[in-house]
Amino acid sequence: MRFSRLPFAAALLIGGGALALSACGPDKTATAPTPGDKVTRTAPAATADTGEAKAPAAAVAPAKAGAPDLAAYVGKYPFDKVDGVAFEDHPLVKAGIAATVTDAHVRTAITTTAGPAAPINMIDGKVASWACQQHKCGEHQWTVFVDPATGATDVCYVNDPAMANEARWFLAGGKEEKRKGDCAGEKG
Repeated sequence: MRFSRLPFAAALLIGGGALALSACGPDKTATAPTPGDKVTRTAPAATADTGEAKAPAAAVAPAKAGAPDLAAYVGKYPFDKVDGVAFEDHPLVKAGIAATVTDAHVRTAITTTAGPAAPINMIDGKVASWACQQHKCGEHQWTVFVDPATGATDVCYVNDPAMANEARWFLAGGKEEKRKGDCAGEKG
């Protein structure tokens, strides 16, 4: 007896199309995070005078006692835990972002936007973590670079189409600049 492959191929094509379309739908119901998701956290507190969250002025100090060495995260995803702490929740990373990213809207986007992430790697002696907004990786992405010895943090941020092929860089020394390209090229 000979079976036709047409029904199987049609079912596979229809099922694959339905799965792809369901991933882009407007459904906003909460689900448990999967390995490609960033965990959503609350935004920094707003100040009474401007209503805008402000970054602390203090410089970043080396990791607090009990926090794992940042180099231990290389090869892992930002949500993977080392000694019970995810990279994105590490006190040195959180303090570095808070001290370096002076724009409250950018800081909130980096720390609360859910989406895919690449494995963490080491670039020029800094631990680097790239992530993006789900379904908008080409136009909304960021990379966080942290020096594991000093905690000095640089952040690359892109939010196209508003940024026309350039990235905003928030540097550890308090300087902000624009550079050509996006942050994905910086992930190694």
